This record gives sequence, C-alpha cells and structure tokens, in this order.
Amino acid sequence: MLCEHVAVLASFHELGEELIEGNAGKADEYAAMLGIEVTPAKAELTEVQSLDVAVVAARKVTEAYPQLGEPVLVDDTGLTVHAWNGLPGALVAWFLDTVGAQGILNMATGLTDRRATVTTALGYADADGVQVFTGTVNGTLATEPRGTSGFGYDPIFIPDSDPSHRTYAQMTSEEKNKISHRRRAVEAMRTGLGLR
Repeated sequence: MLCEHVAVLASFHELGEELIEGNAGKADEYAAMLGIEVTPAKAELTEVQSLDVAVVAARKVTEAYPQLGEPVLVDDTGLTVHAWNGLPGALVAWFLDTVGAQGILNMATGLTDRRATVTTALGYADADGVQVFTGTVNGTLATEPRGTSGFGYDPIFIPDSDPSHRTYAQMTSEEKNKISHRRRAVEAMRTGLGLR
C-alpha cells in the first residue's frame, strides 16, 4: 500500500469531488485548468505495476472512492518512448526518481527513433461506477534537458504541436496547460461527464 497525497477540489461545484494527486506541480496544473482551489489530503492506495496509465488510474480510483465516500477523481501520467515498446509508461515516476530526466536521455543516446508520447488518465468514480478519460500528446525526446519550468520529464519532452519545438519546460505554465495531455484528459472528462 502507498499512502498517496490527495488534492481536494474545494469548489468544483459541477461534480463536488476530490482529486487524488501526490504531485504538487500536477495539482497546480489541474487547479489552473479547472479554475478551482486544490488542497492536499491523503489516501491509502496500492501502487499498480503497469505501463498503462488507464489501468493505474482505474485501480486507484476504485480504491479511493470507498475510502472517501464521495465522488473522486485520480490521475496517472506516463511517458512512452516508441522505440522502447511502452517504457517507461506509467513507471516514469520511478525512472525519474532513480535516474532523473538526464538518465532517461542517457538511456536514449543513440536512438534513431526519438518519438514519444505523454498520456494522462483521469479516473472518476461515484455511486454509478468508474470511468477513465485519457489525453495524449505526441512528441519527441530532446537530446538534452531544456528549460526551467514545470517538473518531471518536462525538460526532455517536445510536443509535436509546438511550432517552436520547445520542451514543456521552456513554455510558461499557461502555454503548456493549453496544449498538454492533462488539458486533453480534462476535456475528455468534461465531454464524458456532460460538463460545460
């Protein structure tokens, strides 16, 4: 079991749920995208061993809902390097904790195919069951860390949608939040749940 920090969505009136989020940077991004205050809490969740962020988010939200007793939203995010057949995927936090962003780039030295994707899965649970919404951005791995904004793999991921070929870490948080995988997952959730 993992004691994961929870971010409580204090004023998300449309759903009135809690967001389980252990990463302060991600919690800030959700607060900005959703236009609400996000405050931390904790829940006991199993850390699922899967490369698939949707599988991880579904398991976490399934465990979180009975603990919190109210609608809940959890997220899991991964970086997939195409040449690595799905790695690191949802295990990217472990890669970052052990070797860092530079270590991922060191392992990618010599790759001719530097295509990568980042995906966020939002798991939502309420009395009606569990739903998972995903958002994905295609891009490439940089050859060296670039930029100082953001967190995690932001200095090494270049989204295809940026005409200047900047990493997420070279963008302002507002620029990143407009095009990010988290933004796409939030939009998918809004559509799936019939929110405006």
